[in-house]
Amino acid sequence: MKTFLFLLLLACAGSLQAESPDCEQQAGTTMDMNLCIAEQVAAADRQLERYLETALERYSDDQAVVDLLLGSQDAWLDYRKTYCDAIYQMWSGGTIRGVMAGNCALQLIQQRTQQIWWDFLTYMDSTPPLLPEPK
Repeated sequence: MKTFLFLLLLACAGSLQAESPDCEQQAGTTMDMNLCIAEQVAAADRQLERYLETALERYSDDQAVVDLLLGSQDAWLDYRKTYCDAIYQMWSGGTIRGVMAGNCALQLIQQRTQQIWWDFLTYMDSTPPLLPEPK
């Protein structure tokens, strides 16, 4: 997991200086694939943060909801780390382990963002959601 985290930090720093590689066209080497998945994870994390912040703003007048949502986010982050660490360990014999752990994180982040959108940012009537459905 240390390798994956290092690559994630490297990708985040690199994305400030240069364009992201086209994952489908240029991710030919393991390093390219690791950088690409790290950039995708960072982008998904930013989207999740935006949706979570919007949900917290919506319920800012209900401290119990805010506290429970923040607590669930902390628990979810622990779950994501532990679960994806298990994926990384499972693939520890190969160079693909960083990509596999990155894909794990990406899928879980996307699921979490979708769930927050559905539960906290939509309405039961025809009122439009506070943010568009995450992609």
